[in-house]
Amino acid sequence: MKNLLLAASIALVAASCNKTEPKTSGNPPQQHHETETKNEMVALMANMMDEMHRATPTGNTDADFSKMMIEHHKGAMEMSELLLEQGKDKELRTFAKKVIDAQNAEIGLMKKFADRKETSADHKAFQQDLNRSMSAMMDKNIPVHNDIDRDYAQQMIPHHQSAVDMAKVYLEYGKEQELLKLCSAIVKTQTAEIESLKDWLARNENL
Repeated sequence: MKNLLLAASIALVAASCNKTEPKTSGNPPQQHHETETKNEMVALMANMMDEMHRATPTGNTDADFSKMMIEHHKGAMEMSELLLEQGKDKELRTFAKKVIDAQNAEIGLMKKFADRKETSADHKAFQQDLNRSMSAMMDKNIPVHNDIDRDYAQQMIPHHQSAVDMAKVYLEYGKEQELLKLCSAIVKTQTAEIESLKDWLARNENL
């Protein structure tokens, strides 16, 4: 009799557990961020900024500007290479090829100054202004379209703007004639390219 009562009690407990505990599938529910597709163009921009901030300032205006701008140029070239691999728009593909050619040549020039060690008199003020010049790229409200052509144009606008702002900082503090000439060219060329990209986006907003 005791055995029958014990068996009945166990059955009741098991039935109660089945009613109160919801059934779950073998796999846990996926979090939203795990299902999001990583935007390659945005990721390249973020990686470039990480590289720019990783370098320790030397205190030399020529070296610190060159190192930062070299990484900045590398980012533009990687973004342009991605556009050439996946993009379809002929106008942007032509634009990207020009970016690669121009900025690769400019990297070669800046490498000449990247190893300088002597401390510049106004390096603290220069470094503060140089850091502030990158604010355009750090804007969290830059639209993301998840379309390779539009994202290239959209991301390249703040990227170019930061290059222009960095160049203007060197024009204020720098003294090396080759770098001054380079910075003047960056301001002129990339300001015009920003307007070209804005125009392209306006003409292709419904893609």
